[in-house]
Amino acid sequence: MPLFDLFKKSSKKEPARTPQKESVKSPNDSLLSPEMQKKRYDAALEFLKVFQERMPLVGGKPHAGTVLAVAARLAGISLYRSLHYKNDVTPGTVVLSDEVNEAWPQLMNLFAYYCKQSGFDVMSKPLVTVFPEQDKPRMSVEQVHREYQDQYHEIMKRHGLDHLDAARAGMVVCSIIFQYQCTRAKDIDPYVATGIIAMGIVEGAKTAPPPLKSESSSAPVNNPAQNNQFTELLKSIAQNSSDGTGARLVLGEGMTPMQEALRSGGRYILVHPEVLKQLEQNSIDPFLVYETAMRMELTSGIPQIDFIGVDVDALLQTWSGKPENQAPIHVRQALWLQRNASQFGYEKMGNSWKLKQ
Repeated sequence: MPLFDLFKKSSKKEPARTPQKESVKSPNDSLLSPEMQKKRYDAALEFLKVFQERMPLVGGKPHAGTVLAVAARLAGISLYRSLHYKNDVTPGTVVLSDEVNEAWPQLMNLFAYYCKQSGFDVMSKPLVTVFPEQDKPRMSVEQVHREYQDQYHEIMKRHGLDHLDAARAGMVVCSIIFQYQCTRAKDIDPYVATGIIAMGIVEGAKTAPPPLKSESSSAPVNNPAQNNQFTELLKSIAQNSSDGTGARLVLGEGMTPMQEALRSGGRYILVHPEVLKQLEQNSIDPFLVYETAMRMELTSGIPQIDFIGVDVDALLQTWSGKPENQAPIHVRQALWLQRNASQFGYEKMGNSWKLKQ
C-alpha cells in the first residue's frame, strides 16, 4: 500500500494550539483553520507521493531511520525559515536559537497527537536520544537540503502554505511514515523512530540551509537583465544541442542516445564539447544546458522519455544520498526527471517516463 493512502480517509482534527511567541506565529494564526488543515494535509500527501519514488534505500528497501529523519529535517528546515534569520548565514552553519528551542516541541506535540489518533502514544516513554547503529540516518542534513528541500518547498507553496504551516505539514508526513515503518513494515522500534523525528526537527531547524532555487539563481549573474540574458543563452544552446525527430526523447550515456535516435527514431541532446568547455571555464554548470533542454521537451508535451543502455532504478539507488554534482550527466538527467517529471504530467515506467493521458 502506498504511504499516502494511509491517511486518505482521515478526518482527524488538529489539537488546540498552545501559546507561543509572536516571532514564531503564522501571520494568519492558522493552526485551527479547517481550510489550512486541509491544505497541510493535501500538501503532505502530494509530497509523500513524490517522496515514495525517491526514498533513500539500503539493500533495495527504504531505510526507516533515514526516511524518518529526512521528513523531520524538512519540517525543521521550514521552521528555520519561518523564523526569518538573516540570509547571510553560511549554509551548513549550526545556529543556536532560543526560538527554535521553544518552537520545535510544538511540532512534536502535533506529531504525537497524530500518532495517538492512530493508536500509538509516542510520549508514553522518555525520548530516545541514542539510536542503534542500524537505525541511524544515513544522510546528512546538507544532503537533505540538496536532494529534497526545493521540491518540498515548491509543493508547500503550491498549496498556499507559508514556512510555519509547511513545518506543520511535515508532521503529517512524519506521522504517516511512522505509522508505516513502525506498525506495518515494523522496520524500527517506535520509540527509536520518535527520537529520530525529534532529533531531525532540531537538526533541520538549527542548520542554516542554502538558498532555495526559487529565491536565487544558480547562474553567476547579478541583476534581472543579466539573468534574462543568461536564461536566453541557455535556451539558445539547448535548442542548438537538441536534434532528431519523433515522439520520444532518448537519453543515456555518451553517444548512445544519438545512435539510438538515428536508428529507431527520436530526439536527443548532444552538447558540443567546445560549448561544454566554455561553460566550465566560466564556472557555469554544464548540466544547466541539459536541464533546460529536458525542460523544453517536457513543456512541449513530448509523449515519452526513454533511457537507453542503463538501468534507471539501479542508477537512482546507487546515487541516492550522494553529491549529485559529482554524478555523470546521464545520471543527473535521471535524478532530475525523478524529481521533476511528475510536475509536467509524466509518470515513471521502468526505464521511461510517459506523459499521462
